[in-house]
Amino acid sequence: MLVKAIMIPFSQLQCLSVDDTLDAAIRKIENNRLLSLPVVDGRQFVGILSKQYVFEMYFKEFSAMTKEEYLLKKVEEMIKTPIDPIREDCTIEDAAAIFINSKIRFIPITNEKGELLGIVTQQAIFKEYQKLFGEGYNPLTVYTYNARGVLASISEIIAKDKGNIRNIVLRDTDVMGLQEVNMRIECSNFEKIVHDLKKNDFNIHVNK
Repeated sequence: MLVKAIMIPFSQLQCLSVDDTLDAAIRKIENNRLLSLPVVDGRQFVGILSKQYVFEMYFKEFSAMTKEEYLLKKVEEMIKTPIDPIREDCTIEDAAAIFINSKIRFIPITNEKGELLGIVTQQAIFKEYQKLFGEGYNPLTVYTYNARGVLASISEIIAKDKGNIRNIVLRDTDVMGLQEVNMRIECSNFEKIVHDLKKNDFNIHVNK
């Protein structure tokens, strides 16, 4: 999936202008119950500004000023190092990797002209991964050393019990080659499926 499918478009965004004062910027951030907002010059993405950064900079470098004087400074003077934006054809997997390796809460999405098209948030990414695990269906984990060899047998048993595998995720546990096959199963008799898998000597765990 591409991030353009889950991004918040520019038309729905709250943004700061480079010409805003810090006072106006903080009020906009707080009024929207956020921690930071993207900064634009027209439609051009410039960077981000966080409330925490504004406060930290005052005590680190501008404490000689009064608070009132400091808050009259323009946003363009206080923008943090810009986040590298991504394009709308970036995959959610690549976006997730960026979140994992940074402390940012959103990633700007721009076009070839540098215009802000929207943002993708951590929450949006997490929701998509949650969908991959099929929330709402019966969760089941099978432990095996040969996932490829047992998947057909597992599927056959579930099908015979009139179950339907809604999704499946294979994970290597990094423990002596042991693999974890996580499934979400749609069925009318989950207990029978569990019973039949155990009867066929599959090492399973029913996730509560």
